[in-house]
Amino acid sequence: MAMLVPSQILPQTGETRRLLLKWVIAFLVPVLVFTLVWSGEAILNAALLAIFFPSSFSIAAIAAGLFMLLFYGIIMGLTGYLVAADSGRQSLLDLWISMFFFTVVPILLIYITANLFVGLAASVVVWAFYYYGRRLVRRFRPPAPLPPLPSLKVLDAEMRATLLTRARLGSFWFALSFSLIWLLADLLFYFTGQYGQASLMFLVWILLRSVLLPVAGWLLGSLGGLVAIRHAVQANGNGSNGDRAGAPVSTRRLRLLSATRAREEARDLVPNDLPLRSTGARNFYLLLLLALLVFYPMIDPFLFGPGTDSRLDNYGNAGYYVILALGLNIVVGFAGLLDLGYVAFFVIGAYTWAMVGSPQLTVLTGIHINPDIWPWLFWPMLIVAALIAALWGVLLGAPTLRLRGDYLAIVTLGFGEIIPIVVQNLDKYTNGTNGLTGIYSPAFFGVHWNVSTSEPYYYLILVLIAIVLLANLRLRDSRIGRAWIAMREDEIAAAASGINLTRTKLLAFAAGAFFSGIAGAYYAAKLSTVTSGNFSFSDSVIYLAMVVLGGLGSIPGVVVGALAVYAVNVLVLPQLDALGNDPSSIIYPIYTHILQVIPNFSFSNIRNLIFGIILVVLMIFRPEGLIPSTRRRHELHHTEAEGAEITSLDTPPGAPGFESEIRVE
Repeated sequence: MAMLVPSQILPQTGETRRLLLKWVIAFLVPVLVFTLVWSGEAILNAALLAIFFPSSFSIAAIAAGLFMLLFYGIIMGLTGYLVAADSGRQSLLDLWISMFFFTVVPILLIYITANLFVGLAASVVVWAFYYYGRRLVRRFRPPAPLPPLPSLKVLDAEMRATLLTRARLGSFWFALSFSLIWLLADLLFYFTGQYGQASLMFLVWILLRSVLLPVAGWLLGSLGGLVAIRHAVQANGNGSNGDRAGAPVSTRRLRLLSATRAREEARDLVPNDLPLRSTGARNFYLLLLLALLVFYPMIDPFLFGPGTDSRLDNYGNAGYYVILALGLNIVVGFAGLLDLGYVAFFVIGAYTWAMVGSPQLTVLTGIHINPDIWPWLFWPMLIVAALIAALWGVLLGAPTLRLRGDYLAIVTLGFGEIIPIVVQNLDKYTNGTNGLTGIYSPAFFGVHWNVSTSEPYYYLILVLIAIVLLANLRLRDSRIGRAWIAMREDEIAAAASGINLTRTKLLAFAAGAFFSGIAGAYYAAKLSTVTSGNFSFSDSVIYLAMVVLGGLGSIPGVVVGALAVYAVNVLVLPQLDALGNDPSSIIYPIYTHILQVIPNFSFSNIRNLIFGIILVVLMIFRPEGLIPSTRRRHELHHTEAEGAEITSLDTPPGAPGFESEIRVE
């Protein structure tokens, strides 16, 4: 199968060595820091003890060791891919500095603070200073512009084999360098007697690992090379070389795209100038993230010590914030309908399961259900709660069909204020201000499930988030999703194009409320109690802030925005207070000086001030959000795009010289 890549795909030997040095060091430093400084080696050692010593047997330790094997395997495959996919035009020093700030600094800060979100929050501050410093440097010493993209050339079988070999070399040299440095460190530990009675077992493991790592690096480099070849642009032709579904974009499609879209598609060509941002690298990131999420309950004790249940409980709460933000993103981000009463659907979903999954059902109907069967009702009621919330979404949307902007916001705001008050006054059904207690936790085969066990809820919210993400992606790319976006851009033009605005708006309200109902049912089951005081207008503002900060219409941006807002409001600030009162903490002296100036100071007391400052700063310097959608970024930065450098792929299709700029052999 012929491939199209830039003609500089096969650099000279010196250039190949430079690429190997560039990427091997870029990944070797953070992996060594994680392994030898933090807990990487401790996790593997615990897994070995669990396997070879029955007294130390632990399924969690073995699972954590399996994660470490996946971690090293993914990193080796990614290194091979990047060596193959890199065009070699990015500065070596620039890459090393960026990798240091975005990998080594977060690892060290999380290790020092012993808290995931506090360490990440500190990393964000460091990144802000790094971006500001880099901008100043580039202002006084602007980098030389890169030359235009080279012409396209067919990649024959020999070139593909060379590309595959380059990927293997990249992964092999990374694995070999890593194994040698790790070997020296472990031999030092061995001869100083730090392994104790299990020293012989560890010596055998050290020697075996030193042999297996380079072999695994060569094999996983082949995988990285295949991924790089897979993401090269395919040649035009018949059969399997045509524009089949799921295949990389062809040159014929590039010719039909606008100049801006063509430039975006070119970023994923192999090789390219920024391979870390390419689609192939993104696949490795997603695989690593999936492994981390699945195995996190097992590795958390090794990373942060005691308190895993409390941390998992917080992550479960953050999870339903993600679902709420994804649902609101449909209404606000996709359809452009400002909804300030979104908390109402959350209330409806929570009380639906609370009334059915608690003794309140017996009070209302006189029906007695076997306590062993009762928790199983959660699964069908999860869908029922979502459907009831969706029905109320339609009832809210119906009176607002002719409203826009501020008027729509006022109506939805009123709806969000009415529902909690109505729930509070329905004493017969909701127990009024006292709320409903004794709500059953879900039941599942082989799972010990109650309100004091956080791990089952952690995995449940992961599954729910995965389902909601898949539904959001399918909705965004469907016909109704395109109708939402068209309606958001211009209702008059959308109506003139044949879009039924009434049905489209109602579907948007219903879809957003549906996901809010799912989050509400999960919230009621996890908390085991629901009261009307748990819901207020400020919650709707927080949910809207998640969507705006993450990026309107951007699914990954909304997820990041939800986690960021929840972390700032719930996790980071209370932890800062705890660290400030700990004499062994690095921020204890700073906290003490602040107390001398401002008595009774605490970060939790100024939560709204800090959150407001973050909102203002982001809206000024990055109004499109943390991870904006492509459309939103172009809307807010079209003037900068107009002044961008014109490269060969920027020549508009049909313009004079287009055929000469994009040459296919």
